[in-house]
Formats: sequence, structure tokens, C-alpha cells
Amino acid sequence: MNNIYLLLFLFLVTLELNAQDAPAERPAKAIYVEGLGSGLGVSLNYDTRFKPGLSGLGLRVGVGGLDVSSSAGSIDIITLPVLVNYVAGNSRAAFEAGVGVTVIRVSAISASTLPGDNIVAKGTGVAGSGNFGLRVQPKRNGVHFRLYWSPFVTSDIFEPRIFGASLGFGFR
Repeated sequence: MNNIYLLLFLFLVTLELNAQDAPAERPAKAIYVEGLGSGLGVSLNYDTRFKPGLSGLGLRVGVGGLDVSSSAGSIDIITLPVLVNYVAGNSRAAFEAGVGVTVIRVSAISASTLPGDNIVAKGTGVAGSGNFGLRVQPKRNGVHFRLYWSPFVTSDIFEPRIFGASLGFGFR
């Protein structure tokens, strides 16, 4: 009879141990601050993979801006970058490529010494944007770094001379 209890105990312990296998892998996520790049000035971004792991398709959304003032006036820019990206490689250092759009809101005011002579211009537009470069990411939690080329295209221009860098925290 004691052997039956022992076998039953071992069977239940085995079931319990199998139920406690390693937790399912989660999609990699990151929150980071970007300089230049798809957010133009400075932007705060959230990035996630669609499937578990460090690589594969993902989505990046952010909000950013730039404020430039001088004696001639000021320009305020608000940006909303939204890109679908692909990370190739499951190691800490990987290649990242992405395409998407950046919504850009611009407000400009020219300074004048004459009262009522200021020129105010406001507008919203959309630019196609991309990013192609290096992504250094943690296996679990830790520092997330990106360095990349980020061209812009609108109906009027193609601007290939934009590069960016980001630093933040990656997690699962």
C-alpha cells in the first residue's frame, strides 16, 4: 500500500514539475528617446514585436517635436512617427529596417519690429519615413540602443541626409 502512495506522490510531483516549465517567451518591447530620425527633433517612442522573441515584424509609435527660436521668429514642430519594422536576428545586435509615416504639425511665427506685422503660418502634413540600421537590444531587460539612417519623402522632396540614434530600456 505504501508503494501505491509513493507512486501516486511521484506521479503528482512529475505533473507539477512539467506544469512549471520555462515561461512562454514574450515579444520584445522597448521605450526609448530618439534624437533626429523619424521623429525629427527629439521623440519618445514605444516599440514592440508582433510575435514572441527579439526578431520579426513589429510596430513603433512615438511623439516628438522641435522648437527653434531666433530673433527672426520661431518654428514649433510636433511629430507622430508610426512605422512597421523588421528586426533580423535573435542576438543582442541585429539589423533593423522599417517603413511608415510621420505626421508633422508645423507652426511658424516671424518676428517683426512693427506691431501687427508678424506672419503666422500653421500646417499639418504627412511624410513617408524609413529606418535602416543597427539595433542593440537586451535578451530580457536592459539597455536598448539604435543607430540608423532615416530618409524622408513627401510629394515634393526626398531627404536622404537624416540619421538618428536612440537610447532607452528594452523589456519583455
